[in-house]
Parts: sequence; structure tokens; C-alpha cells
Amino acid sequence: MPHHLLEEHDDLATSIDILDQWIEYTMFRDQQPGLAIGIVHDGDLIWGKGYGTADKANARSVTLDTRFRIASVTKTFTATAILQLRDAGKLRLDDTAAQYLDWYPYRYQDAPYLTIRNLLTHTAGLPRDAHKPLWTGFEAPTWEEFIEVVEQRQPTQPPDNQFAYSNFGYSLLGAIITQVTGQSWADYVQQNILDPLDMSETRPMPSADDPQLATGYARANEQYQREPLPFFLMNGFEASANFASTINDLVKYANFHLSTENNAVLSPHSLRDMHRIHWLYSTWKGGYGFGAGIFKVGDWTISGHSGGYPGYLTQFTVCREHKTAVIVLTNAIDSNPPQYMEQAYKLVLPEIISATAKPTPEPGPI
Repeated sequence: MPHHLLEEHDDLATSIDILDQWIEYTMFRDQQPGLAIGIVHDGDLIWGKGYGTADKANARSVTLDTRFRIASVTKTFTATAILQLRDAGKLRLDDTAAQYLDWYPYRYQDAPYLTIRNLLTHTAGLPRDAHKPLWTGFEAPTWEEFIEVVEQRQPTQPPDNQFAYSNFGYSLLGAIITQVTGQSWADYVQQNILDPLDMSETRPMPSADDPQLATGYARANEQYQREPLPFFLMNGFEASANFASTINDLVKYANFHLSTENNAVLSPHSLRDMHRIHWLYSTWKGGYGFGAGIFKVGDWTISGHSGGYPGYLTQFTVCREHKTAVIVLTNAIDSNPPQYMEQAYKLVLPEIISATAKPTPEPGPI
């Protein structure tokens, strides 16, 4: 049944129809296997749809309950956990990582030790990934292997020198969460983020035999056929990119990120802190907060995170000013979630703003 805003506002409904037809055309043009999209406003999913195939072998269609690997969108959960521990007074963002991880005492030459804040904002000067090619080898190091070779992943530049995206850095944040709480990273985020938000269909530790999991596909070959890519877990890198989730569950997560009131997970101050720029990109065209990139689509400030994983590309974004979110999940390595996200904001957000605008009060008597 259509959301009441679509029933009451023809221009908004028309913008959704145009977006829907454009997505269908674009997926046909690019021969994409599957996609799910959701548009959220003020607590509700006002429109969502699944397109194409979740699993070609079994002719399974994509729905809003299809689970996708969301890759680096995981970082938003890890950052939320760190800020939750700050709210509880269990750590400070300017504490050094070495205070919690005695097995990582490294720093760049005579530079200051890297801090939790540096890890959150990708300004710690750390290498990007593991000591072996996990993205092409489809095998991530275990935690034991992670620790054994950690000396090989020392900082390559001083902290606060420049933005340098690091999955390794977010893995260290996962280790700090474990050290502070005495729980595994997965157990902590399950009990303190997913359960309070009733995100029962989200998996910090996905399973290969999950019947709801979309199959991830490679690029099409010369015969226009796509091969499925291997399933693997991120193991020692789980805090940076391990999650799987659905549109319907991420709607709940979007509503949390759009909140300005007290909630069961994070203080309003810390939530606002996540979505403001703490490191300005050198281009001055956006920046990075705590586990969230911040950028512009038209005149609107958008924040959130993309995800890239063998067979899956995803986008989780919110526009806090207008209480709106756009979520895009795909199951092909050559899909383009940002184009769907941007088009959704450009087509639909102006009509949401118009449909929800408060009427101008009539002037009173002079």
C-alpha cells in the first residue's frame, strides 16, 4: 500500500515513478543482476523496491528482505560502538591506541602516537589493508595472523597529516572495543546496537548458507555471463567490513541516524558528532566525520558510507536536515550505487521538502 505522502501529493508520487522507471532502464542497460533501494522520511519507509535477481541459479528475486553484504557500511556500526563507549565514560577519543593495545606500540618515527580519533577519521597514517591481497585472494587473515604480522602494518606517515582510508585502522578500533568491554566486536555490536534498534535481520557474522543472502557476482565476461564470487568472512578485518543487512532493517538504522532526540544507543551529541566534518578533504568538497563521509548532492548535505566487497556495492546515506535517507544495495562488483543514490535525492527530495513544508501562517491584525 502506498505511503500516505504518495497518496496525498501527486508530484511526489510522480517523482517516485520517474525514479522507478529510470532504475529499471539503467539496470537493463548495464545488465545488472539485482538491486534494492529504500527512501526513508521522518521514521517511515515512504518507498522501496527490489529489482532483478538475488540468485540466478535459483531464480530468486530481490526483495526488501534480501540480505546483501554491506562491506564498509560496517564502519558506521564500529564508530557508533566507540562513541557509545565514550558516552559511557569508558574511553576518550584522544586516548592513544597503545593505551588499549599493548601489542600495537608503533608510531611514525618521532611523531605522536595515533589516537582513537585518528582511527575514526582515517588520519592515523596507517596502511589501507592487510599484508596479503584479501580482495582478490578472497581470504582475510585470522585474528591470530593479524596479530602475528602487525609489525608489517606500521604507520607510513604521521597522524593528522592527511586523510588515508584504512580498513586496518578500523580493525584496530574493533580490537579496542574488545579490550574495553571484554566482549568480541560482534557480540558487542549485536547486544548494544542491533538489539536495541530491533535490527533482527542484520548479521555482523554472515553465513554462506543463509537463504536470504544475495549471491555476489563478478563483471560480465565476453559472453555477457556473470560468475558468482566466493563467500568469505573478513576475520581479523571484521570491524571494517563484515556486516550483511536488508533494506527493511537498514530503514531502522537510518531512523536512528536521523534522530535528534535521546535514544537507546547514542547521545544526541555523539550522533551529531558522527555526521559533522572532522577532517576536511584537500579538495574542500566534503570531509569525513566519525565513520561517515560528508558530501553535497546539490544544495543538500549528505552523510553516510559506501560499501565495496567482492560481488557487492552498497550505499547508506542520510540527509539529517530534511529527515530523509536513501539506501541502495546491489550484488555486482560493477554496479554503481552512487548514481542511484544521487538520482533519488535529486528527483525525490525536493518533492518531499515541498510535501512536508509547514504552511506560512496568515498575518495577524495590525
